[in-house]
Amino acid sequence: MQATERLESPGALLRLDPTTGTLKERKYQVAVVAGPDQGKSVSIDGSVKIGSHPSAELVLQDTTVSRYHVELQGRPEGVRVRDLESTNGTYLQGTRITEVIVEDQATVMVGKTTLRISMVESDLGLPAAQSSFGTVIGASPAMRQLFGILEKVAPTDSTVMLLGETGTGKEVLAHSLHEKSKRKGHPFVVVDCGAVAPTLIESELFGHVKGAFTGAIADRNGAFLEADGGTIFLDELGELPLDLQPKLLRVLEAGTVRRVGEDKQRRVDVRVIAATHRDLEKEIEAGRFRRDLYYRLAVVLVQVPPLRDRLDDIPLLTTHFTKGIGRGEFELPRGLMARFAAYHWPGNVRELRNLVERALAGADVDPLPNESSSARSLQANEGITDLPFKEAKERLVESFTKEYLVALLEKCNGNISQMAREAGIARNYVHRLVTKYGLKAHE
Repeated sequence: MQATERLESPGALLRLDPTTGTLKERKYQVAVVAGPDQGKSVSIDGSVKIGSHPSAELVLQDTTVSRYHVELQGRPEGVRVRDLESTNGTYLQGTRITEVIVEDQATVMVGKTTLRISMVESDLGLPAAQSSFGTVIGASPAMRQLFGILEKVAPTDSTVMLLGETGTGKEVLAHSLHEKSKRKGHPFVVVDCGAVAPTLIESELFGHVKGAFTGAIADRNGAFLEADGGTIFLDELGELPLDLQPKLLRVLEAGTVRRVGEDKQRRVDVRVIAATHRDLEKEIEAGRFRRDLYYRLAVVLVQVPPLRDRLDDIPLLTTHFTKGIGRGEFELPRGLMARFAAYHWPGNVRELRNLVERALAGADVDPLPNESSSARSLQANEGITDLPFKEAKERLVESFTKEYLVALLEKCNGNISQMAREAGIARNYVHRLVTKYGLKAHE
């Protein structure tokens, strides 16, 4: 069986191993190990209800079991075991439970029946990725690994969460995922959750009927209905208001949408790709993002590297941009390329493209933004050439980063949000840097 076929199995869950960088495929099953139905087993494909009713996915003859006794649901973090208000209860290790997550295996008691939940995990590995994925290019090890993961995920309907700073190309990657999927040719709909007013985001996502609110002069399908059969890309998902997050979770789990002002539920078939520059784990801890929504979206969690972590890709990217602008094999001056290689790129690939366009248009790119700070850092590090390259580079980057922050702090009067906007980087990343270098700033 081919990897892509296995990935499309509804009983398969994908997990990215942070240690090896490879994709793991998880499959769960539940078996009756003691009781009247000993020997019965089913795969946990999506949601499995267990009980005495004939319509249950696993039917038990045990008279002490309720009609719908317990539900098992495969999730990225494990199997959710949820008691369905049974008469005699559901027990895990002798303790009556309402709802728990089983990460790999466990023994569960329902009535006089003993169930065994088990997990099998196989390593799908990574293909020898090319230096491109759709319209995204990069030959560095970090990008090849990223492309390898996305090549595995693209043919499936698995939900993907792209994490990365502003300007790293998350939307282009999402579109390339769509173009390489079986949904190619169907709609690709983008919703920037950070660009829509909080009062309008529900209508933007789910639609509304005429008269649902002031200004609703006609019926409107939202992004999910517009994307039916295709892919929806939820950009800057970390900006989604907390009160809307349960509604999004219901859509993802039930596959139905209710327009604002309407009682009817409409079924949708949509693949979801999400992206954010925020650290969602910290957002969860701060109470600004729901953990259950995070787990539902982060089936495959992919980190998109910033340009400063893949400087080897700059020559490839500049060639790609010059061709895209219509300048063919035009080469930028070697001196400019050397300066590009030494620059920190707070605005990432987007900033590089803008500077290439300026250079090709004959505009002055001398100096690069904040390059003078970097030059002062070089002068302050006398004897830098006596160090190994890696150590010297780390020292210069540290020196540049601190000087850049000091200048930015002064320019923005210490306001972190304004600093993030000016630098074109994530607000939480600015906050971490300010803390790291012991600088004083405010929200």
